Amino acid sequence: MSNLTENGWEQKVLDHVDRLENELVKLCQDIIRIPSWDRETRGEAEVAHRVGKTLEHRGIQTEYFSSHPNIDNLVATWKVNKGKRLLFNGHVDVVPPGEDWTVDPFAAEIRDGLIYGRGAMDMKGGVAAMTMACCALHDLEVPLKGTLILNAVGDEERQGTLGTTWCIENAWEKIKADAAVIPEPSGMGPLGYAVNIGEKGPVWVKVTTKGKKAHGSMATAGKNAITIMLKLLQALEEAKPPSIPPVLTREDVVSQFAMALKKESQQIESLIQEAGESNPLSAVLEGLDATSMNIGTITGGVLTNVVPDRCEAQIDFRILPGQKPEEMINFIRFHAERLGISTDCDMEIIEAIEGSVVPTHRQNKLAVTLFNASTEIAGPSVFFLVPFATDGRLLRRAGIESTVAYGPGNTVLAHTVDENVAIDDLIKATKVFAVSIIRYLGVKN
Repeated sequence: MSNLTENGWEQKVLDHVDRLENELVKLCQDIIRIPSWDRETRGEAEVAHRVGKTLEHRGIQTEYFSSHPNIDNLVATWKVNKGKRLLFNGHVDVVPPGEDWTVDPFAAEIRDGLIYGRGAMDMKGGVAAMTMACCALHDLEVPLKGTLILNAVGDEERQGTLGTTWCIENAWEKIKADAAVIPEPSGMGPLGYAVNIGEKGPVWVKVTTKGKKAHGSMATAGKNAITIMLKLLQALEEAKPPSIPPVLTREDVVSQFAMALKKESQQIESLIQEAGESNPLSAVLEGLDATSMNIGTITGGVLTNVVPDRCEAQIDFRILPGQKPEEMINFIRFHAERLGISTDCDMEIIEAIEGSVVPTHRQNKLAVTLFNASTEIAGPSVFFLVPFATDGRLLRRAGIESTVAYGPGNTVLAHTVDENVAIDDLIKATKVFAVSIIRYLGVKN
């Protein structure tokens, strides 16, 4: 079969993925059933080894890199050639299940074609899909020209220090690549699918206001730090944070979907609104093209009858690619000075990650390859920029600029109660990954 054309290999792989459906579903269920949200248990390591077992059974080389007693990061490598290197990086940790589920969050129950469970879409479904895409290619001995690397990591939900960052710092020679795919959920509900070419950066700022204590019955003898904080926060809410021209605008994305679905932009807007609270696409799109701000916490005071001399608030900004975290401090300082309260305010950045994006994504080989494969196999697709952080930012910063995110599941439903992934989406994503691997790395004649 080595004389098959690229198209010939693609069709054989697509057919084989269909034959692997039961194994794909079982793998997804098995890793959902391993709770991996608590670092004090071996969950993250156990998921990595369960994924590795599927690959090892086929003779694919696997290695485990322990960054913590309960975290083993998997690196699997297949078809080591002199051509391009393509990395798939997926996290195996999840957020805590929370309450109010109608099903057991770790039973991986199937209902109406959906697999339910914490991490089903974020992102154990994606990890299962990238694993089975590699298996499908290996089973058929597709003669790839390049090297395929799978990296299943822990700790992403805690900023990736012991996962992707650890691998970059300690196993870079194993995972370095020309391009990378992060199988985060990228479905857009009734609209179709997104190839995410970048993300905004989280900047967390702690603001502290200072006052003077006094008895509550004689408030004018003191200086109320909470009142000062409220004035500042009100001013920030009214002013809105500074922004820059975005890589993609809301109108760009609506226009892309209109073209893909052969509808008018107004019809797309109607679909977005119809999605409603159960599928808040509007909120995702609103956060696409401007810096956002959320006042996350506020604390102050010691007793009801004491004028508070201290108040603290923490603010979550999401900045666009190209913006600097220091701009958010300058924004707060400007308004504190305008209000005449700058001497009563301290501010510091407690978390800062710059946004990142694939440069010239419409000419980028991996982004275009994944986009075309998604359009052909999964349905209408668009380029998109997510408002939250993924491990893609870490890989781009390490030098793999061509890092995109794409995977099974609905983007806006990650971390929710009754999280689930459709089996049909799992199959489609596996096919998209397999075809994209063939097209990006190429096959020998």
